[in-house]
Amino acid sequence: MYKHFETVKFIQYKICYYRYMAVSSLCQYRRKYFINLMNIEKRRLKELLEKKRRTEHEKINLTRQREFTLEELAEYSGAGGKPAYVAINGVVYDVSLNSAWGGGTHFGLYSGKDLTSEFAGCHKANAEIINNLVKVGRLKI
Repeated sequence: MYKHFETVKFIQYKICYYRYMAVSSLCQYRRKYFINLMNIEKRRLKELLEKKRRTEHEKINLTRQREFTLEELAEYSGAGGKPAYVAINGVVYDVSLNSAWGGGTHFGLYSGKDLTSEFAGCHKANAEIINNLVKVGRLKI
């Protein structure tokens, strides 16, 4: 699909159309087909809105970026209502909103630490995954 058509309004229009086609279909297989198409568009809409929210959140945080010591970073472990931050390659990221980091933990790793070596060991082949995280500052060395 063309990039300029990937707007929220256009995806919402497609969801409404697929919903109408599913409701008006007499054949159960055709109904399921349009329901599946509708669910795909709902997921795309959710991803698009999440990406937009993440971008806006990152723009706000650009002005608030600061330098963290390891002691300061340890305070952001996700406990007690505080956000969960991790440092990777000297950059501090907010993982609070990332579903893989529920409760400030991720496969036995805890937030509030420098996880550079752990990240390199686990995500070496998929290093662009870090681009989905929100930058909040730098790690003081």
